[in-house]
This record gives sequence, C-alpha cells and structure tokens, in this order.
Amino acid sequence: MPIRKDEANPLDSGDLIELLRRHYDQFTESQKRIARYIIEHSQAVAFSTVDKMAAELDMNPSTIVRFTYRLGLDGYPDLQERIRALVRGQLSRMGSPANESQVARRLQGTSFGASLSHDWENLGRTIAGIDVDCVERAVKFIANDRRIYVVAGFSSFPVALYFAQVLERLRGGISLLASNDTLAAARLVNMKPEDCLLGFSFPPYARETYRIALWAKENRAKVVAVTDSPISAVGQLADVLLVVPSAGIGVQNSMVAPMAVANALLNGVAASKGSSALERYSRHDRMMNRWDAFLLKLGDEDT
Repeated sequence: MPIRKDEANPLDSGDLIELLRRHYDQFTESQKRIARYIIEHSQAVAFSTVDKMAAELDMNPSTIVRFTYRLGLDGYPDLQERIRALVRGQLSRMGSPANESQVARRLQGTSFGASLSHDWENLGRTIAGIDVDCVERAVKFIANDRRIYVVAGFSSFPVALYFAQVLERLRGGISLLASNDTLAAARLVNMKPEDCLLGFSFPPYARETYRIALWAKENRAKVVAVTDSPISAVGQLADVLLVVPSAGIGVQNSMVAPMAVANALLNGVAASKGSSALERYSRHDRMMNRWDAFLLKLGDEDT
C-alpha cells in the first residue's frame, strides 16, 4: 500500500526526502538501500535510467519501481522528475562556480589543494541545500527554550564545544554533553518538554548521542539534529533537521561545513535575543578581561 495513499496533496521534492526520513525504519533492507541511494546520489538518480541505478545497487529494476509505487509515486519517471527539481534548485542557489574553479587551479598540484577545494564544495552544498524555515525554527528553540543540551561525540565534539561555549555567553542555561561523559546521565535527569537538545552527529555516529536524543524524545524535549543525512539515526528523531555534508577526502571527516552551520545558528540566536545577548556577552568579556585571561585586551583592537 502506498505510504501517502490517504494524503490529498501530492509530493514535492522536499516532501519526498522528508517522507524517506520519517518512514525509513519501516522499509525492508532492500528498500533502505534504495532510499539511501536516492538521498546520497540525487544527481545520479535525476539523470540516469532505472537500469543504471539497479546495476549500482545490484538489484532488479522492478524492485526500484515497486518502491516508487510504495512512496505513492507514478513509477521511476515520477521519482526522477521530483529529484530533478531538487537538484535544479540546489544548482541555482550555488551560483557561478567561477571563483571556485579559479581557486582550484591556483592550488593544483599542492598536497592540500584538493582538501580545500572539497571543503569549499561542502560549503556550497550546505548553502544550496539549507532549509531556511528549519534554521529559523532551530534558532527559535535555541534562543528561547528553558535549557539547551548540546551533545556530540568523537570528531563532532569540537563543534559542539565551540557552540556551547559561545551560546553560554549569549544566553546561559547550557549543558554540554560529551558522548563518553559519565556525568551526562545526572544532567539529563531534569530534562523537560520546555528544553531543547541540539545533537551534532556525523559518521561513524556516536551511539551515546543517539541514546541521549532518544531520552530527549521520551521526555518530549525538542530535538534539533545537525547531521549528514536525513536518515541518520539522530536525524530520524529530529523535530528540526539540518543536513550538512561532512565527508572529507582523507581518513577523517571534514567539520568545516558543520562549524559554519553552528556559527550561523549562534549569529541567529544573537540577533533573536538582541541587546540582552550582546550585554551578557560583553559582561563575560569584561569579567575575563579583569582576570587577565586574554593576550588581546578588550578594546585593544581599536587602539
């Protein structure tokens, strides 16, 4: 039975990705493989045949076609048209690649050029794919909820640490939870529906981040996920989902795009809270200045 058989409005491309996210756990293993391929290789789906996609997945084309019917679509061509609309929108928002090409040529032949170009591409994909409404909802929760829990593990944790430190300066009421923090459970006991959990979760995905997100859902707190895929474990739990590419060209993930999104959220919170956030931030700096914490003193940059 098609998932959307009882729904009056047809799917658009954005709804399709959301549909895959919400129903991912209900799919069979072969259907999950198809869903992952659609999300991770949208350009290939948009401009190649069902036979080519089937060859990539090592499955019968009819399996893919049946999956599109289950989604409430009119076969593979219908799926393609919706994914093409998504890809066209992303490409139009990315603008001209001229500057990127110029930088790539200048760095060609260096040991680090490919890495910097790849990070540039990740940023471009993030900007092209960002959902403005989702960012605004995330900012609203982070700015106004009673307590904000920030959780991450492994390579994602430095982004969470930076985010929590700056957010504490802007508004207070912040709990930073490392996935391997044995004291985290004690801080989670008092989580309430008026709280918000912000989880940074990237491959190979810290198990404890997922467990803490589950606890937040059980306690009816809002969950904001910054992750690389709408069908990641934490992404499926999210009330607000921000998809950010993190693949690097080396053995490690690249946290450039996640850090940029973290910074955008912080600037959004600062703008939302206005003078109260700026005053709290300034008071913190004045206190640290009195304690001689910084080499650069408050106001030195103006002298």
